[in-house]
Formats: sequence, structure tokens, C-alpha cells
Amino acid sequence: MTQSIRIALIDDHHMFLDGLREVIKSLDPRYQCVSFASPREAIRQIESGAVFELILCDLVMEEMNGVAFLQALKARHVRIPVLIVSGIDTMPPVETVLNLGARGFVAKSAPSSLLRRAINTVLDGEVFLSEEMWSLLGTQSRSSAAEPSNMIIPLSADQLIGPRQIEVLKLIADGYSNKRISDVLNISENTVKTHIQHIFRQLNVTRRTACVSKARSLGLIS
Repeated sequence: MTQSIRIALIDDHHMFLDGLREVIKSLDPRYQCVSFASPREAIRQIESGAVFELILCDLVMEEMNGVAFLQALKARHVRIPVLIVSGIDTMPPVETVLNLGARGFVAKSAPSSLLRRAINTVLDGEVFLSEEMWSLLGTQSRSSAAEPSNMIIPLSADQLIGPRQIEVLKLIADGYSNKRISDVLNISENTVKTHIQHIFRQLNVTRRTACVSKARSLGLIS
């Protein structure tokens, strides 16, 4: 019997919430969605013992916005991964929710195929953003470094590099080729290349030697 994956959906727009539930149910038969129009009710259910493998949450809500929801989960030491799904997809809120522990961000205008990728990526323990958002985030981070601000806490590399990418990093440091990495981790070479591109982007490097050196200096690998 296929094990179900329980997903909490939080959005105070009932029509969107109903539509999102149907979309997610169509993506994978294992997904079991529980809808909450109230973020506080979701928190109460979690505190009462409700178990979820993933939370999808809107950013702008009247009762409690997504930022406050993430802060509430953090204060309660709740470790359920959160994927923000929002109509706002500009950099300040994206960077803010990542700093607060969200594991990804998807625009409400994105196609369902991207949402499927986002859910799978977050369930695999990685951080998900679209390629456009990763690019904007890199630009924003470099701008923030040049102009200090009290509004946004700079993201550290370990917040944006997931466990699987750390495994790839360690194998790169050991001198493994992409083919050997794919064999060891049982993933395709294309997936390896995607991980490496993401790692290079987050560490702002273009060569493996520089990547390994910077990763060691940041304490990501020994």
C-alpha cells in the first residue's frame, strides 16, 4: 500500500484554497490535503498532534500573514517544512521568508508542473525557488552586501544549500566526476549538474576548486 503524504494548505481565500487542494490532489495520489482558512487554526491542530509532512501557506492573509506564521512555528520549534505559495513574488518577501525557515517559494501564477517540482524538492529536504528567483536572489544578495540594511538578514550558504547538495559538495571535494557522483547517489547526471549549478550560484564561484575552498571556509564541509 502506498504511504500517504499529508499536506496542510493555508490560505484565507476559500475559492483559491479549494482550487489548490484539487490541483495538488491531481499531482500525486499519495497527497492528502487538509485545508485551513485560518493560520491560527492550523497551529492549534499542529499543537494538538496533527501530523503533516509539508505545509503550503499563503503570504498575505488578514488574520496572520505568512511571515507571522513562520515566526509562530519557529517559536514553537515546529520543524514541518513550509512552502510559501503567493501572488507576491518580489525579492524582499522571498528573502525574508527563507530567513525565517521557509523551504521554498512558488508564485500563484506558476504552472502546476512547477508546483509539483517545488513540492518534491521540499519533501526531499532541499530548498526550492524558480530559476528566475534564484537569479534575482543572487543579485539582491550582492546588492545588499554593498549597501548594508537593517531590513533583511543576509542569507547564509547553509540556508540555501540542502542536504543532498552537501553530499554532492563532499564528493566534489573528494575529486569525484559527475558520472561517479551520479553512481554513488543513484541520481542522473543531469540532476548532478543541476545540483552543481545551484551550489556554484549560491557560493558565487565558477570552478570546482574554488567551490571546495569556499565551502570549507564556510564550514559546509570539512
